[in-house]
Amino acid sequence: MYSVGHLAFGYLFGRASSKLLSVNVNVSLLFLASILPDVDLLIPGVEHRGPIHSIMILFLAFVPALIMYKKRAIPYFTALAQHSLIGDSLTAAGVQMLWPITTAWYGAKIEIASQTNVSLEWIFFIACLTVMLKTRDA
Repeated sequence: MYSVGHLAFGYLFGRASSKLLSVNVNVSLLFLASILPDVDLLIPGVEHRGPIHSIMILFLAFVPALIMYKKRAIPYFTALAQHSLIGDSLTAAGVQMLWPITTAWYGAKIEIASQTNVSLEWIFFIACLTVMLKTRDA
């Protein structure tokens, strides 16, 4: 998934969970959390969509925030987790979702430049923009 899709999904899921939990969120931090796993693109020797995209590693790294901020941290974790659980699991390359338990790659095998992926990203970008305007987050 391209960054636009990750940002849209992260915002929508983070915003929805903040609404359910009745907590305020910082939209900029939601956006940051939604693309954070792609830091692996900047680390030499680390495979993209590998260990840093593992939902297990992301959860372990987020435990201190969850302990410290409790339910106020959940929207940011939701924005972070969607990156691997939804965004990159749609792609043809897939993601090492359960590393280190297994190095298996999980994905729906949708090509990133396919009409399906581009359509999904546009749909969720428009949904994101609509929600941002309605909630005055824009």
